Amino acid sequence: MTSKKKQYLAVALLVGFLGTSVQGAYQYGDTGNEILGIQKKLIAAGYKARETSEYDANTKWAVRLFQKDNGLTVDGILGAVTYKKLMGKPLPATTNTVSKKKEISEKDAKLLAHIDPNRESTAITSTLKHKKDKSSAPQGLTFKKKGKTYKGLEIGHQPISGNVKEVLTYANTFTGVPYKFGGTTPAGFDCSGYIRYVFQKIGFDMPRQADEQYTVGKKVEKSNLQPGDLVFFETYEPGISHSGIYIGDGQFISATSSSGVAVADIDDSYWGPRYVGAKRVL
Repeated sequence: MTSKKKQYLAVALLVGFLGTSVQGAYQYGDTGNEILGIQKKLIAAGYKARETSEYDANTKWAVRLFQKDNGLTVDGILGAVTYKKLMGKPLPATTNTVSKKKEISEKDAKLLAHIDPNRESTAITSTLKHKKDKSSAPQGLTFKKKGKTYKGLEIGHQPISGNVKEVLTYANTFTGVPYKFGGTTPAGFDCSGYIRYVFQKIGFDMPRQADEQYTVGKKVEKSNLQPGDLVFFETYEPGISHSGIYIGDGQFISATSSSGVAVADIDDSYWGPRYVGAKRVL
């Protein structure tokens, strides 16, 4: 079989896989009164879900945390085992929910076929080409990235503010800390837990989840990014699911499942297509 035929076969199989829902389970995209009941149970159990009647990103996150806490398979899907553990009764033979799953294009499927499985992603979003500003990294700071060193400069001809420098200096101290699902301390961070922990250093109480963090601050165009801005990406599901801190020079630092707390290029082949937007909170 030629490499081209293999590629199209992989795309066809991948599209078929992504278009197949899990039978006998509640999952991301489902809506209905049954989902509302699940959300109420999660909230009562101490998990941060919202009563929306939609199995949204918050619900999936809450389910994953519930599964982790109870020694279950962590997939964010409310199958028979997870449902019984949470609801205290067997999963109904039939569910009265409506699936709102997004279709995926062949172009996106081709890109997905080449994604590193260790990365925390499958969703695709459009991006604007970003012109790297090599004069934008913060003064006096040095960031390490796979043997490469980024030395801080000034933003144009103006020094960065004290709060920004404090945040970036503190963020940099956690480089190499391992990724931990649900992690909120230096023992292990997930992306939003890392952001929240770092910003608490200056008394800024950020929301816990990445999509909630995106509601804070002033929107910033990609071409106007400055060190300290929060950058957001669409990774393992539609919508905001990853956050990081822009450090300048087209780089950002975040907690990733593949590398822990590390610096990455905002426009590389992985992060570039998944960039959603940025917010300025400092």
